[in-house]
Amino acid sequence: MLLTLIAFIVALGLLIAVHEWGHYRMAVARGVKVLRFSVGFGKQIARFKPKNQRPGQDTEFVIGAIPFGGYVKMLDEREAPVAAEERHLAFNTQPLKSRALIVAAGPAANLILAVLLYALVNWIGVNEPRAILSPPVAGSLAAQAGLQGGETVRQAALAGDELKPVASFESLRWVLTRGALDGQDVVLEVARTDGRGRELTLPLSSLKLRDPDARLFRAIGIVSPLTTPTMGEVMDGGAAQRAGLQPGDVVRRVGNAPVQDGQQLRELIRASAADGAPPATDWQIERDGRSLTLQVQPEAQDDKGQRVGRIGAYVGGLPRW
Repeated sequence: MLLTLIAFIVALGLLIAVHEWGHYRMAVARGVKVLRFSVGFGKQIARFKPKNQRPGQDTEFVIGAIPFGGYVKMLDEREAPVAAEERHLAFNTQPLKSRALIVAAGPAANLILAVLLYALVNWIGVNEPRAILSPPVAGSLAAQAGLQGGETVRQAALAGDELKPVASFESLRWVLTRGALDGQDVVLEVARTDGRGRELTLPLSSLKLRDPDARLFRAIGIVSPLTTPTMGEVMDGGAAQRAGLQPGDVVRRVGNAPVQDGQQLRELIRASAADGAPPATDWQIERDGRSLTLQVQPEAQDDKGQRVGRIGAYVGGLPRW
């Protein structure tokens, strides 16, 4: 959570700085005197004036404590009196073309930044999880087709099209989404854990759902790639904390059910409230190389009109890349 907040603040600060830099650079280029370039508001963390500035410029650069905005303050007769010898440097005395360019330069700088970042990502590439399937949702199309979890999807295509290699789980999701939206079946070529391959068809044309949301993929049965059933962050006061679960614990068994995947564990937790109050169940876990048994009792909560079990913790490790 803290890391996410820090990343958000850094990203927001970068966007603001680039936006205001666009205004600043264009103002200087068009001969307008810039009095202050500020990123952030509130208490000043840092302020400085470069020694070597362009003729007519005496800009003060400021960093504020609150990184939710910024501004470029230019010489302007509408804000304060301007000496006669500097009137030609004021923003309000510039021709319409110059003022328009200065105003448009901020958004243009953000657009250029976006293009550069997308180009950089495309050049470097992005790691995406492999199309190794978690156990399918019970009663879903994938379960009815015989998928059990652990299979690797090698190729996929809409029914009637030529099979194409599947590079990642996201590529597979895209094919499934297209099939569901268009009401077309999808053909998969999968390799089982023993290495033997098979071809199967998911009858997506029979689905009544068409919105590409979580309910759709639960109906299909392919929700996420195979992950380790590892406990992540444990919430204070939740069922997981009361049971003694800790981040990094690997769940191997829930009651009599062996657990091999994070999504499978999430499904077991959800289903625990299907018949009323979730019962306390023995969980077999691995912690630091030791095998432990803890009794966990999920809490029943409402999820869009459906009673589901929750334990107050993030469940599932990283997928295979």
